[in-house]
Amino acid sequence: MRYEGGHSTRLRRRLLTGAAVLLVAAVGAAVALPLLRDRSQRRLERRADREVTATAQRTRAALLAAPSAREAALRDAAAELDGVEVLTVQAGDAGVRLVFRVRVAKTAASVFGWQEATAAACFAQVVSRSATPSALERLPCPA
Repeated sequence: MRYEGGHSTRLRRRLLTGAAVLLVAAVGAAVALPLLRDRSQRRLERRADREVTATAQRTRAALLAAPSAREAALRDAAAELDGVEVLTVQAGDAGVRLVFRVRVAKTAASVFGWQEATAAACFAQVVSRSATPSALERLPCPA
């Protein structure tokens, strides 16, 4: 037994099914792409934050490698590293206290084009004349 318009009915069903699948795929892409872009951006921002911390640790190592009572020598040692800006240098009884800012700008290519992230943080390091080094202190950056 054959239904009237059997071929056209099957064709119509296939077209409707295909249109529904395309519609669901388009809506899914419209919802998923911004979420993926945000996730990629957050990942890049976390990488920039980790690099800020790593640069601060390298700065600390450079300062403690050549402990000097001279403030200018410590300022120069910190300023030699890329992205480090020395804010203040103060001599005291405990040693010389340097406050410095570390800035990092990261760019990355992704499926969504070029993405950029910048991170900055301020740190303080006391370089004492004694053999015991002090910890690196994270500070709020001045405006």
